[in-house]
Amino acid sequence: MPAHASGVPSAVWSPELKANTVGTVRYCVIGTGFAGTCALWHLVRELTAPGRRSPLSRPAVSIATVERGPVSGPGYPYAKDNAQLGHRCNNEASTMGIHGNDFVDWLAENKPRLVADHPELVLETHPGIDLEQWRPKNGEFYPRALFGLYLEHRFQDAVRTAREHGIDVRQYTEHEAVDGWSARDGFSVRLCDLATGREFDLDGLDRVLLSTGHWQSAQGDPLAEHPGYLAAPYPPGRILPAVADRVRRGAGDRPRVYVQGMGPSGIDAVMTLCDEGAFTYTADGHIDSYRPAPTAGGTEPLHIVVGSRSGFFPPVRGPLTGHELHHLTPDALAGIRSENRGQLRLEPVLDLLDKDLRRATDGALGWHDVEKPRFASAREKLESDLHDARHGNLVYTLVLKARRMCFYRELTSADKALYDRYFDPHFIRTAVPMPTANAEKLLALMDAGVLSTVQHGYADPPVGVHEDGGFVIAYQTADGERSRLRADCVVRAKAHDFGLEHHPSPLVRNLLRRGEIVRHEESGYATGGLALDPHGDYRVTRRVGGITGPSPHLSSYGSPVRFWQTENNYAGAFVRAAEQVAADWAETARSIPQQTGAPESITVPDDSELITTETRS
Repeated sequence: MPAHASGVPSAVWSPELKANTVGTVRYCVIGTGFAGTCALWHLVRELTAPGRRSPLSRPAVSIATVERGPVSGPGYPYAKDNAQLGHRCNNEASTMGIHGNDFVDWLAENKPRLVADHPELVLETHPGIDLEQWRPKNGEFYPRALFGLYLEHRFQDAVRTAREHGIDVRQYTEHEAVDGWSARDGFSVRLCDLATGREFDLDGLDRVLLSTGHWQSAQGDPLAEHPGYLAAPYPPGRILPAVADRVRRGAGDRPRVYVQGMGPSGIDAVMTLCDEGAFTYTADGHIDSYRPAPTAGGTEPLHIVVGSRSGFFPPVRGPLTGHELHHLTPDALAGIRSENRGQLRLEPVLDLLDKDLRRATDGALGWHDVEKPRFASAREKLESDLHDARHGNLVYTLVLKARRMCFYRELTSADKALYDRYFDPHFIRTAVPMPTANAEKLLALMDAGVLSTVQHGYADPPVGVHEDGGFVIAYQTADGERSRLRADCVVRAKAHDFGLEHHPSPLVRNLLRRGEIVRHEESGYATGGLALDPHGDYRVTRRVGGITGPSPHLSSYGSPVRFWQTENNYAGAFVRAAEQVAADWAETARSIPQQTGAPESITVPDDSELITTETRS
């Protein structure tokens, strides 16, 4: 039984990492996916780079890493259990490295091992290639499982480098952080061993990174417990058995699965559901057709319907074009701020982007075409993306550059709410790419009669429960009429509620309860996620009494910081954040002289309201 399930206060000391010692600096990274691995790698580089203080003048350094999964590095999205062969990265390889073009460089350096041990990951991206002739490509979209191997390798590289320089690294895999609090000698984190349920504390931490990744809300989904409803498309190994079980329990002649969401996760769900069939290829490596897997008794193959508010998939695109923004410029934004008491308004920002789009396309396309693409169906847009790219890359380039101007942070709170509700999906759908192979696979599935798409708009809730226990899906026809279809299963592959109070992690909810983190809120509007100190360094905002200010210990970026994601949902931004956090943390080590002394006593927290995790007894 977990040590605190009864609510009785106690302190369970870790035999591995005791309270802080004077002259020692202690770091902790909670969550070792892309964000955590990137931070660790850059921190180790900061601490060990040539020209830094000599080992004799440096303080002792200890780094703890905490990961729920069995392996550090891949995190949830790139772990082998969550990434099937057909699940691709949604960015080109050259943009995915934890520094520079490191992912492509790693692929080239490790070619012999990859070809020998993981040929399927190479052939998925380059079908039919002579493996000895394979050369990694900057613009290719490689399988997520391959990127997971890269992250695992780079994580262990960082650990090895750290230990070679006398830095103590303790890896806690298959452990969950369940609580944390400030004490006189630093910050304490309580861990739970997921295999045994044993809980213990890491004390005296100087800096802690919350890099816990994307989350699925613990509450707020009325269909969460309904049979046949899958609240996430991962792990993929859970999807097909759940669908098969539902079909056995009484689906019609042709079972139907509805995938809610047409972004990268929705496409992954489609690929998972079709995994038992087979794609055929042309001689030059393009997708030619899809053959569904044989069914028992010659019944119809599974029918997959995928839908979203817009009814369109992300675009297929190539590299950025050379087009620049001429109307939406820093000077133009300054002018909007001067007219609105130092803040930006959404309408004039979108007007300027509209002018840039029209200027670049000779008036052919504007912002309205981003909101409502001029296509009758998702199929028509996919075909246009593949075969008529006159304007596709240009629109993608300008919309992406507009998003990276980070105008969101300066919008009024009312406009932020409007942007989050209606406009961010358009920016994301336009700026987040789809590999050509995925578009070809989707078209092949449509040609095989396996896949169709719907647009459900912004009106009625898209998914309800049918009277027979299945599901009813509301959508709009091509004529704009409301209609409905029945589905046996639903796979949710859309964004979740980002309210911290609904976060499934007991650590996050306990930190929120203690005031160690606070919700990001502006003029009464909560964007979701936690708040950062506005003065930089990615320090978390905390509340002491009735006063909020920067935490002396906690840092975060990426998924836990919802408003930051709105502008920075790409690998390069994570790298820059990791570099800044690493530089800030390294200053802590440089400011501590090398000395030793007796550890101070710790403050034992009040556990009367402790939120616990479910563990095996």
